Amino acid sequence: MTSAAVQRASELQPAIIERLQRIIEQDELAHAYLITGPSGSGKTALARWLAMRLFCSHVHDGQPDGTCPECQRIISGNHPDVLVAAPTGRQIKVDTLRQMKSEFTKSGLEGNQKVFIIKDADKMTVSAANSLLKFIEEPGEGIYILLLTTNRNAILPTIQSRTQLLELQPLAPAKLQQSLKKAGIAKELRPVVSGLTDSVDQAKEWLADDWLLNAYQAVVDWYQQVAAGKMMAYVLVQTEMMKLADSREHQTLLLDLMMLVWRDTLMVSSGVDQLHFKGLEQRIKQVVTHYPTVKILAASQLTLETHQLMAANVSFQNVAEQLTIRIIDALQ
Repeated sequence: MTSAAVQRASELQPAIIERLQRIIEQDELAHAYLITGPSGSGKTALARWLAMRLFCSHVHDGQPDGTCPECQRIISGNHPDVLVAAPTGRQIKVDTLRQMKSEFTKSGLEGNQKVFIIKDADKMTVSAANSLLKFIEEPGEGIYILLLTTNRNAILPTIQSRTQLLELQPLAPAKLQQSLKKAGIAKELRPVVSGLTDSVDQAKEWLADDWLLNAYQAVVDWYQQVAAGKMMAYVLVQTEMMKLADSREHQTLLLDLMMLVWRDTLMVSSGVDQLHFKGLEQRIKQVVTHYPTVKILAASQLTLETHQLMAANVSFQNVAEQLTIRIIDALQ
C-alpha cells in the first residue's frame, strides 16, 4: 500500500474523514474513539488514516501524504508508536491488554504521541475490558485509543460512555459490487459474497485455494437434493461439506450459505426477486411452485437456528445433518 491507504479511507467514509479533519484542525481530537460499523465499512482504514494524520511529516490540505517514512511505517505495521492489538483465537485476553498497557506509561519512542488500535474490541474479556477502562479514563498527554468493533452493544457501557463514537455506514450495494469486480471476484460469486460480507479483503481470504467457490458448489448441490426431499443431501454433508469445514470460520460460512439459499427461496416465494444465488434462479422458482410459502418459511427458519446450536458447542457435522433432516421433514 502507498497513498492508496489514504484514498481508500476517504472513499469508504468521506463524511467521517471530513469531520476528523475539522476536529484535528481545531485541536479538539478526543483521546479515545469507539469506531463501529459493519464488516468492510473501513474501520481499519479509518484508524490507519487517523494514525497517519497524527504522525505524517507532509500533511497537505488536512490529508496525510501516505508516502512519507512515518506513513509508510504505519501502513506496514512497523511504527513503534502505533500499536495494534487483536484477538488471540476468539478473545482479547487480559494479558494482551497488560502488554499494551505497559506502553501507555511510556512516552513515545520517537515523539510525544502514541496511538493504540484495538481491533474487534467487542471480543475483549470482561477482565480485559475492565483493565483497559482505567487507562481510558486517564490515558496521559498525547495518547490516543481507537477501539474498532462491528458490535457496539458488546462493548461495556462504562467504556462506551468514556469514548467518542464514530459510527461508519456500510458500503452502498453498487459500490460494493464494483469493488468486488475490481478485486477479480467471479460474477456468479459477487451476489453471494455481498450476502455474507461488506469486506472485499475478507472475500479475498475466502477465495484462497478456491474455498468459497467449492463451498458455493457444495451448498448448491445440497440445496438441490434437500429441496427435492432426498436424503442424498445428508450424504453430501458427510462427503462434501465436511471436507470444507476445516475451521470454525469456514463452518460458520457454510451455515451462512445454507441460510442464504433458503432466504432466497423465501424471498422468491414472497414475490421479491432479489437473489444472492442467481445461478440457482430457475431451480429456486421450481421449488417455490412446488411448495407452499408456509413450508418454505419453516425451512428458512430452521436455518436461522444453526448458529445457536454451534454456540452451544454442537459439532458442525451434527448441526448440518440435523438441519438436513429437519428441512426434509418440514417440506413433506
